[in-house]
Amino acid sequence: MSWKGGSTRAVIQDLFGIHTHTVMLAATGMHVGKTTLSLGVFKGLEKRYGKGRVAYCKPLGQRFKNISLDDGRVVKVDPDVEVLRNYFKLNLSWEHMSPVVFPSGFTRKVIDGEIHTAELLHKIKDAFTSLATSSDFTLVEGSGHMGVGSIVNLNNAQVAGALGLDVVIIAPGGLGSSFDQLALNKSLLEKHGARLRGVIVNKVEPEKFDMVKDYYGRVLSSLWDTPLLGCIPYYEAISKPSMIGFAQLLNSNLVAGEESKHRTFESTRVVLSETDETIHDPVESQLIVTHASRSDVIESIIKNHKNMFISSKGSRDLRGGLVLVGADPPKSHQLRELDECKVPTLWVEKGHAGLGQGRTFDILKAMNQFTQKHDKDDTARLEATMEHIQRHIDLDGLCAATPVMDALQRKTINNWALGGFFKKQK
Repeated sequence: MSWKGGSTRAVIQDLFGIHTHTVMLAATGMHVGKTTLSLGVFKGLEKRYGKGRVAYCKPLGQRFKNISLDDGRVVKVDPDVEVLRNYFKLNLSWEHMSPVVFPSGFTRKVIDGEIHTAELLHKIKDAFTSLATSSDFTLVEGSGHMGVGSIVNLNNAQVAGALGLDVVIIAPGGLGSSFDQLALNKSLLEKHGARLRGVIVNKVEPEKFDMVKDYYGRVLSSLWDTPLLGCIPYYEAISKPSMIGFAQLLNSNLVAGEESKHRTFESTRVVLSETDETIHDPVESQLIVTHASRSDVIESIIKNHKNMFISSKGSRDLRGGLVLVGADPPKSHQLRELDECKVPTLWVEKGHAGLGQGRTFDILKAMNQFTQKHDKDDTARLEATMEHIQRHIDLDGLCAATPVMDALQRKTINNWALGGFFKKQK
């Protein structure tokens, strides 16, 4: 399709007579919870419009997975797209849901002129058109903050302006710092002709929830006449890393307890001293990190899990986990018993984790700083996440229709802003 002037939504209305219902979910930065919000919002949209009537697109992806298509081709797809597509069983084109990703070396190729920004934007516009004209609502997810992609002259704000999207920005819990970040993102959004439809504040400390909701809502209304569309309290249960998440972080495989790979823990304990007798005390939902040579610790974990199972007549599980660090793997008979007890166990071979020198300290530091991404197979966490989100957002406000004429009357996007992207390169 040839794109010459006007936003994509305006062109769709002119050519097809279709008024598209859509919104972009963006964020002030990484780890604010944008993908988590997208899952909850998509679930709410499906309840409203019906299964198969809602589309999803992540125009720009900073990470990717290779997906093999039925025709033999392999396409690069953002992992968040895979999670959402598989969970909701969407029958949508992978290439439309994830039209542009930035693999290693991509930025240099754009700067060197090997890849043209204009062509990338055409891919995004064509993908959006296909989705928006065959669905009742299209949810668009940004990538990181509004400025992501600026170095290749194609950031989230430019995409929103070019498509004619209203944007809902997700900000971190808090007041001053959170609002400062929001203001910076809003400025870039407006520069490229897109409108801020509303704001969602995520991961708010429960004890500050009422205060943040009150003050944030009032300042948004008084300064920008913009609604607060959600105030979501921090929910620890959906924020804890799971064993499979640690496996990916540490570049290691589960050597036992595969069926418990999605288990999370209430506490983590490092066992280094050989004189600490308390290591033999059973503690529920505890992840233990120790050296792979510590057979005494391994045997204690096995014994405690078996005792819990027997004393409760099979009704309770100690729900422990084990991370073993060292050059040599644990003994095979211990792995068999750990597997029988359903204890998820990682063996982190020294020097293979890609973390500093592979020391226990480096591994613990990485684990403590780790923010886990959603796993398409962790359905319990996904469902809990979506229920939590839906309880705290204003879906009516988020779905509010935006007249296309309003978008056309906004600030014009100059050709230079995207290197003349309105003229398709041949």
